[in-house]
Amino acid sequence: MLKLALSEVMPGMKLAQDVVLDDGRILLLKGFTIKPRYIQKLEAYKVPYIYVDEGFFASEEVNEERIYEDAFHTIKEIMEGIRMDEHVDVDTLKQTVNDMVQHIMNDDMIFMTLTGIRDIDNYTFLHCVDVCIYSVITAKVMNLSEDDIHEIGLAAILHDIGKCKTPLSILNKPGKLTPDEFEVMKRHTLKGMEIVNQLPGLNPRIAKIVCQHHEKWDGTGYPFGLKSFDIELAARIISIADVYDALTANRVYRKRFMPHEAAEYLMAQNETQFDPKVMKYFIDSIAVYPQDVIVLLNTGEIARVLPCRGIRSMRPVVSVITRKDGPPILEPYEIDLRSNPTVFVVDIIS
Repeated sequence: MLKLALSEVMPGMKLAQDVVLDDGRILLLKGFTIKPRYIQKLEAYKVPYIYVDEGFFASEEVNEERIYEDAFHTIKEIMEGIRMDEHVDVDTLKQTVNDMVQHIMNDDMIFMTLTGIRDIDNYTFLHCVDVCIYSVITAKVMNLSEDDIHEIGLAAILHDIGKCKTPLSILNKPGKLTPDEFEVMKRHTLKGMEIVNQLPGLNPRIAKIVCQHHEKWDGTGYPFGLKSFDIELAARIISIADVYDALTANRVYRKRFMPHEAAEYLMAQNETQFDPKVMKYFIDSIAVYPQDVIVLLNTGEIARVLPCRGIRSMRPVVSVITRKDGPPILEPYEIDLRSNPTVFVVDIIS
């Protein structure tokens, strides 16, 4: 075991001891493989040093994190460029989405663990990347062609591009929008279609998909009130991913839903807001609580989620590894949340 100053810590190292803040909160747990965002987290909390295992290895996950970071920076540059009426690099966006699709086709679970990074200042850009990931995973499970999956990935990452032309006073308003403000907000779908149509080298269908991502299965959506199969399949996929990711984010006007609560909300809107067949594919393919995510239970226990997907992952089997308060746990033990209805997830730690 080595004691390292933060300046000596590198991605791929493995934590040998829990990182505990002065107020007793657990920041990172023993056994975690250090990733770039963990180092940023340690710096933000001014942690002076950590203990790592002596055996160093390059983490495969760092690869996926780099792709996620590239996607975030690329869509941010494009959206900010469009807001300022500057030239944007579509080729880089296409290559970034291609990299994401290829990695998701090989192993989508890693990308599911990357979603949910919540930075209020960059919410829109991170949201676009997450919606892209969820949409591509769903399209993969639906056995769509690789060309269709690439197209869905591009449409998903660009689905909110029209918000570049929405006034910031409305986009960042902390309270509920007035009816007039909501009408302005709704125009981002049409603005998005206009913007994407002007981007070189993109299939015109992508603009159509972007325009339709707020249409609803029962015809009550916008901008055209399309219903059922009149809505592009890609737009029906993206609409589910869009709502799921939005619900699981803290916003200035409401507290986030826990992932299982967001999944329950989606299923309650089945056949009204969402295509029921696509919904089944989404729920079956998404790990609501992905493998190895660390969660806090209402009992005060802190646990690692064991592998599962679909409806089963709404109440997964977890391995309890420590407690928020009280004596340490020397031997981890498992709890099946489905068999213990009074025990549930109240927060995601990492």
